Amino acid sequence: MKKFIALVLTALTALCCCFAFTACDTKEDITLIVYTNAGFAPFEYIDDEGNVVGVDIDIMNKIGEELGYKVIINDISFKQIMPNVQAYKYAVGAAGMSKTPARDEVALSSDVYATSTQYIIAPNGTFGDNAVVTLEQLATVAAKIGVQAGTTGQFTLEDFLAENEELTNKIFEYENAVVASQDIGSAVDAVVIDELPAKMIADANTELSCWKIAVDPEEYVLYFNKNASDLVKKVNEVIKKLNDNGTINQLIVKHSSGK
Repeated sequence: MKKFIALVLTALTALCCCFAFTACDTKEDITLIVYTNAGFAPFEYIDDEGNVVGVDIDIMNKIGEELGYKVIINDISFKQIMPNVQAYKYAVGAAGMSKTPARDEVALSSDVYATSTQYIIAPNGTFGDNAVVTLEQLATVAAKIGVQAGTTGQFTLEDFLAENEELTNKIFEYENAVVASQDIGSAVDAVVIDELPAKMIADANTELSCWKIAVDPEEYVLYFNKNASDLVKKVNEVIKKLNDNGTINQLIVKHSSGK
């Protein structure tokens, strides 16, 4: 009898364990490690309390809330974002990143959540009343140009200078456009960066203005590990929802109106 009871208890224990493991297997316990570079307001910047905030940070937090995932923000060098995304399945590059063929080769992109174009920051009056400036005009006026390292602004300038070998302009890499803009008038003549960061920097400095560059517009996406296709699909559903209900536009206005 005791032997029979022992066998029954053993079977029940095994059954309970089976159910427990099944429950554990179906539960998603995911932490999204978000890599950004907090010198790109309004998309990511440091607030007065020393926190990393911005449009991208709010979007990632809302994605975490919708999907039930924990979100951890890592502020690192912009150039190191893609290597980190490639190294971890649940890593996310969220840093006002333009969709490019080179990035698409090594990572998966989300759907587009915002658009932008390249701008020049330079001393007041540098390009007069021109609303749009060509790369040729920029090269004529600015011998030394600052860029945020690893951005499409840098790649656009490098491609242009490579195609025009007679030009002797020099490109200087910076951690972000805020730091680069502090060198305008000394180490560099102008800085190239995306539209909203350029406008916020110029608005905060009475000696600087910004001008749009005559290049094609760019699309902002989030970047994910190549093995995270299921995650990207879920994230795209949230991005669509945030776009459809106007949340992303509201976040851009919120973070563009001042810190």
